[in-house]
Amino acid sequence: MRFRYPSSFLKLLLVGFSFAIVPLIWVFVNANIAFDSLSKQSQITIFNAVEGTRAGRVLQEQLHLMERSSRQYFVLHDDALFNNYNKANIKFNEALTQLKQLAPQKTNLNLLSNQISQLNLSINNAKQSHASEIEFLNYFSQLDKQIEVIIEENNTTIDAASKQLALNAQVTQRKLFLQSLVLIPLALLIAASITYLLAVPIRRMDAAIRHLGTGQYDEPISIDGPGDLRILGQRLDWLRTELKELNEQKHQFLRHVSHELKTPLTAIREGTELLHDGIGGTLSAQQSEIISILRDNSIRLQKMIENLLNYTRIETTQLKLKLSRIDLPSTINKALNIHALSIQNNTLQIQTDYQVDGVVADDEKLAIILDNLISNAIKFTPANGKITLSTHQDKNKWCIDISDNGPGFSKIDQDKLFDPFYRGDTLHKSLISGSGLGLTIAKDLVEAHGGYIALIPSSEGAHFIIKMPQLELK
Repeated sequence: MRFRYPSSFLKLLLVGFSFAIVPLIWVFVNANIAFDSLSKQSQITIFNAVEGTRAGRVLQEQLHLMERSSRQYFVLHDDALFNNYNKANIKFNEALTQLKQLAPQKTNLNLLSNQISQLNLSINNAKQSHASEIEFLNYFSQLDKQIEVIIEENNTTIDAASKQLALNAQVTQRKLFLQSLVLIPLALLIAASITYLLAVPIRRMDAAIRHLGTGQYDEPISIDGPGDLRILGQRLDWLRTELKELNEQKHQFLRHVSHELKTPLTAIREGTELLHDGIGGTLSAQQSEIISILRDNSIRLQKMIENLLNYTRIETTQLKLKLSRIDLPSTINKALNIHALSIQNNTLQIQTDYQVDGVVADDEKLAIILDNLISNAIKFTPANGKITLSTHQDKNKWCIDISDNGPGFSKIDQDKLFDPFYRGDTLHKSLISGSGLGLTIAKDLVEAHGGYIALIPSSEGAHFIIKMPQLELK
């Protein structure tokens, strides 16, 4: 069953917060109820213990007063003493009644009540008959022992109540712990679920924005989430279609401009070559210099147009490799020969070290890769500088290293080195500006072979390495 998101992001947060907080509130309320019950139970236990202890002490005190008053009365026959006996008897009975209310076991209390009633009846009869025999007064000592038994029984009851209270506290603590053990993870699970429900559409939006940033406009953008995020997803999809259309217009413009420029440039190239070869007549030294400048810049312009055409072709069509077995040193030397004039004019030293011979690759695309990297090295290597080209084997890959002793690239440039149309504005900036596509095209063509190209750290200049897999002919 598919989860149905609320109509807004805020509502989803409120719903998630509510669901996450309910188990915690349940634990809190349950704990309060349990602690309140324990508190009331402890209050009752303490009250019963205090009242029971006080009542037992009153029984002993009043029994001793009754014994003393009765004995003194039968000796002195003073009614005031007998009144003291009656008062003590009343307090004794009150304490006895209180103990009956507190004590769960009333057997000994009822027995004491009967015994004190019989003793009281004997004392009253002896008073009325003026009896001289008062041996029954010795019965007070038995009553005192009976009270001791009752007090001991009351203490045992208090101890049992205290133990039961402690046991109830342990049971309540264990119960609350088990509830917390279940409900707190449940709250965390709910919070994690809500976080996941929030994170999924946000991750999709992030992925969609990254796709737009990298020029991937073909996949429609659909955000399943709260209403406001869905609307935002629809706007991102609208932006995708607009960017896709603009991108297509850009590539179409580049193709048209490149083709339109290529035709007159071909005529200019042919004209300058004819003049340079002296077909139009002998040229003076100054005229030869001007023709050389025109010729070099027309070659440079042709290179830029070819880069534009290659870039638009790579961006708009799926690259298909025409694999063949090629001689790698020969291919590299051909790329160097194309730039022989620039190398000679700048008196550059070329150092080669070839350790790999035959490889399988697309000869034309490999030539474009080498041409872009070599021309880039020539452009930024100072006069009388050195360019090193080497090949070597690295496990199941063959590698090409191209390095120079120019100023190299700054950290800012290194991060954007392979971005299309990016031209660094740092210390290595030369008088010759390019289209900013050479390294981009090289990277795309290397990746089409399943390899990768990178700028690796170097003590001086720039050091590019190309790693290609060992492909097989079909």
